[in-house]
Amino acid sequence: MAFNERYNNPRGGYSGGNRNSSQNRGNQSYISESIEHIALDEKNYVDKAEEIITKKLKKDRNGKPVLTTSKIRNILAMFSSLYDEIIHVQGDVLPEELEGRIQYLRLHIAYEAGRENNVKDFVAQSDLLHQVSQIGNSKKKFLLCSKYMEALVAYHRFYGGKD
Repeated sequence: MAFNERYNNPRGGYSGGNRNSSQNRGNQSYISESIEHIALDEKNYVDKAEEIITKKLKKDRNGKPVLTTSKIRNILAMFSSLYDEIIHVQGDVLPEELEGRIQYLRLHIAYEAGRENNVKDFVAQSDLLHQVSQIGNSKKKFLLCSKYMEALVAYHRFYGGKD
């Protein structure tokens, strides 16, 4: 299954296509089908982030993540920009304009993932596209997703992620 096929289907499943077609054979854009969606909440997002960084990301010979900090900090910067606005919204329902910017964030995450396989692995293992797609117009869900992203970056750095 191609990366974009999995996340572009509005029902969250496969959008069709033959996985074994000559177009897809040997393509590095596949995500492991064993990756399941992560159920995040206020009590587990830090533990989930640490687990992703320590157990699921590719490591170099020294056991450090091969993904560079600057690559995931680009994604964190996009979250931070939205966070600065969303934190001041009254109530839990976000205005339509911010909901649209969250969708734009999702697009940028997909783009960054498409540019480099290590970022693609990070996005897939962290279930980041799915997490962002679940925000909708919920301020609470955005704040949780934003904290999760921050935790991912923090643990990546703590466990020796490259600059």
